[in-house]
Amino acid sequence: MTQALEVEQSSDKRLEAEETQQETEECITRQDLPPPLPPPRDWKRLYVIVSLTYANFWMASAFSLQAPFFPREAELKGATPTQYGFVFSVFELVIIIMSPIYGKMIPRVSPKFLITSGVLVGGIACCAFGSLDYVPAGTPYIALAFVVRIFEGFGAASLMTASFTIIAATFPDTVATSFSLMETAFGLGLIVGPTIGGALYQVGGFVTPFVVNGGFLLLGFLILSFLLPQTDAERPSGSRNLFGFLFDGGIISYTFSIITCLLFIGFNSATLEPHLRQFNLTPVILGVIFVITGAIYALTTPIWGKICDIGANPLLINVTGSILVCIGLLFIGPVPFFQFNATVWTVVGSLVVIGFGLSAKLVSSFVGALQNTVLRGFPDNLATYGMVSALFSVACSTGAFIGPSLGGLLLDTTGYRMGTVIIFALEAGFLGLLLLYILFGALKKKSDKEACERDALLPRSVARRSYSYSSV
Repeated sequence: MTQALEVEQSSDKRLEAEETQQETEECITRQDLPPPLPPPRDWKRLYVIVSLTYANFWMASAFSLQAPFFPREAELKGATPTQYGFVFSVFELVIIIMSPIYGKMIPRVSPKFLITSGVLVGGIACCAFGSLDYVPAGTPYIALAFVVRIFEGFGAASLMTASFTIIAATFPDTVATSFSLMETAFGLGLIVGPTIGGALYQVGGFVTPFVVNGGFLLLGFLILSFLLPQTDAERPSGSRNLFGFLFDGGIISYTFSIITCLLFIGFNSATLEPHLRQFNLTPVILGVIFVITGAIYALTTPIWGKICDIGANPLLINVTGSILVCIGLLFIGPVPFFQFNATVWTVVGSLVVIGFGLSAKLVSSFVGALQNTVLRGFPDNLATYGMVSALFSVACSTGAFIGPSLGGLLLDTTGYRMGTVIIFALEAGFLGLLLLYILFGALKKKSDKEACERDALLPRSVARRSYSYSSV
């Protein structure tokens, strides 16, 4: 018995020695090998972020490119502020119409196809806009400007709707942070558009900014074709309850929040340059002032996205953003009942405050809409992401369509200062409705909690009867 035990112990020691030697050899081998590549899923996410960041950056630049110089050029061609305001806003009208169509197509058509085709169309249309300098003044100029902007709208709607869908499908655990990165790219595009547009206009005239920006979009078409992977998310079949999705207090609140954000951005793009003419600024300085809101927006969206991802209530973040926007609107004109005149620094300071507010509202609105939809029982899949993405695109474009149109009309009739009063009234009205919705939601939650606690104290048969009466 003792001899057998000794044999077994010596065998165990020999096995331990062999295992130790094998681990040492493996460790040496691992040190000689190059570091392992990231798993395929990480490479796919990297490709998605790089390609979509590039596309959204240059599409946003195409949208904001002409803000520092197009109003003056259009007036030289015989256009009124109302007419060139509609040239700005028809871009958004097309997105309003096309985004629900693209959203409906997403479960059946590859999001990659929508993105690449959208960037291709947007790049060609951006280059074509530069050729308007050779069009005769009057009706032909305005008509062709409308046509080119309509095609730009087709491309932007396709890119925006599919981009948000791919982000939600690829980054399900960090939707807010990932979405905020896309919004940062868009905000940086808003920065580069007016600044570089103003500089290139000063150097090479009207054509140069559009050809350069359009060329980068066409290059983006090639980059997207190779880098952007196909989305492997589930493609569900069957109908979706669109009315059930839309007719909810939370969804309506987030939708109006997005509309008011883009309404101000559109209003500003059409009216800020005439407001700043009193300061005799160069096109480059004008471009810098135009991008202040976009710069703050781009820098702060990741912060708001991280706050949403760690569990903050999107509605409360929305309220914070709306208050900041209201403060900025009071001083940017300033409103007529303030007894001081505008200076460059009051305009700049107001744009900074408004940029903080817009980033809080937009990020929290997208995240809140997605959370609200899934919590109400909609499937957590590509079809639902498509609906939320289409809603976001439509709401953005509705605000951006109303903004320049209303801005041109107000500039013609009341002037910039009184126009900011109208925009302030709209934002303050939305803030009041949002606070009422939050208050009613809190009261309803408290009432439901008290009802549950009361039913828990009742005998089971009585509690069952009370539920049956409440459902009648």
